[in-house]
Amino acid sequence: MAYVVDVDGKEFRVDVRKEDDRFIVFLNGEEVRVEVAHEQASQLMLIVKDKPFAVVVESDDRVLVNGESYEVNVVDEQVQRMITASPELAHKKELAVKAVMPGLVIEVVAKEGDSVKTGDGLLVVEAMKMQNEIKAVRDGLLKKINVKQGQTVNTGDILLVIE
Repeated sequence: MAYVVDVDGKEFRVDVRKEDDRFIVFLNGEEVRVEVAHEQASQLMLIVKDKPFAVVVESDDRVLVNGESYEVNVVDEQVQRMITASPELAHKKELAVKAVMPGLVIEVVAKEGDSVKTGDGLLVVEAMKMQNEIKAVRDGLLKKINVKQGQTVNTGDILLVIE
């Protein structure tokens, strides 16, 4: 799964693949092995290149790593490409937001008919033991929500439509 991750204004391309109890992460093309040593709610202990990192998710856009707070924004790479390639088209057409991996819908925050702004939280999907908030990637009207709390989703399922 490839993402564009912005950490305090610095942008990274991150591709994540699961291999047994480890994750292989490609950070701007460089392979990094990451092991989840401990996980509890919004707290993780990661081993990255044999070094421990205590990670606490403080909010939707803030994480604490070894005591230091960072502003983080994660966007699916395909969505980022669409926005970058033709932002004017992204605002004129309906945008179907799809599941990027199988998971479980934990919470539906928004309602059909809501006016949404870029960055607004719409729903939360748990995948690979991590809760991922699906945010609006553009301003618009939430035309359709195709999922409900407790529902499982597969890669490519249309979660919602913004117009």
